Amino acid sequence: METENTKGGLLRRAQNVLADVTPTFTNWSKRSGFIRTAILAPCSTAEGDFYYVTDAFGLTGREMALLTETRDFWMKTLSKAFEWQCFSRDFNELDKFDGLFEEDVFTNINKIFFLPFKEKENPLIFVLIELDDDDDINLAPASEVAVMLKNIVEFKNQQSKILAKFDKNIDTGLGISESRLYLLSLKVCIDEELSGVELPGDELRNLVIDSITGAAQTIVAPLFRAPNCSHIGTKGEIKVVLFAKDEEDEQLLAYHVSRTLICLLGTKATKQILLLSAGLCSNKKGTIAFLCQG
Repeated sequence: METENTKGGLLRRAQNVLADVTPTFTNWSKRSGFIRTAILAPCSTAEGDFYYVTDAFGLTGREMALLTETRDFWMKTLSKAFEWQCFSRDFNELDKFDGLFEEDVFTNINKIFFLPFKEKENPLIFVLIELDDDDDINLAPASEVAVMLKNIVEFKNQQSKILAKFDKNIDTGLGISESRLYLLSLKVCIDEELSGVELPGDELRNLVIDSITGAAQTIVAPLFRAPNCSHIGTKGEIKVVLFAKDEEDEQLLAYHVSRTLICLLGTKATKQILLLSAGLCSNKKGTIAFLCQG
């Protein structure tokens, strides 16, 4: 006879399997053939209720920030139905989104697709942008996409998976050398990229900075191949752990990071990136604490 504990155990195992096979937002966007995508999520601050970008693919940091709007705007613009909602230049439907894009980008937008998902009253919103030069987008059924997006969001920051990966990599890395700890600071760089973008209040601005930092972490992570590790920190920082018998050339590493992030932050802003040494660590506990603590 099946007990509640058995059911709970089966559910947890099923969730773990699902988490293991769920792609990141970036990888899913690539596999789907999308070029510019984002997820908007609701938030409440002292200044009011807003939607801001939590995940993005193919957008610059500035474009991510510009997509911030009031909850009231989105609730009036979109239906809450979990279905594709398309706004097209051919039908003169894009003017209401003018302020959400740079002028040179906006004039080249052909269509914008939206798909609310996850919760009816406070849905997350998937955004898919098609420019004039893009190939026609093939959309899967809304129900399938909504389920995938829900899984991606729910399993995005599973701490147990992150810790398990770090645990294995650090064990291997400590067999090579002590942990070399670095702070990759993007704060000045992001501030430069966001100059002129009005965001109401420090709380919302910090949320946007966190999202841009998360997008940067996704882009630079392949530079730090296992057993090396990287993880998003706070206040525009990415934590990096490297293992090498010889000391790293910090200037060369910073140069490679800067080049990789031009697509997100632009050539001018990436010149402000800082790679700061945070010392050495000889044990796994301290290394994990460095990566995971604010």
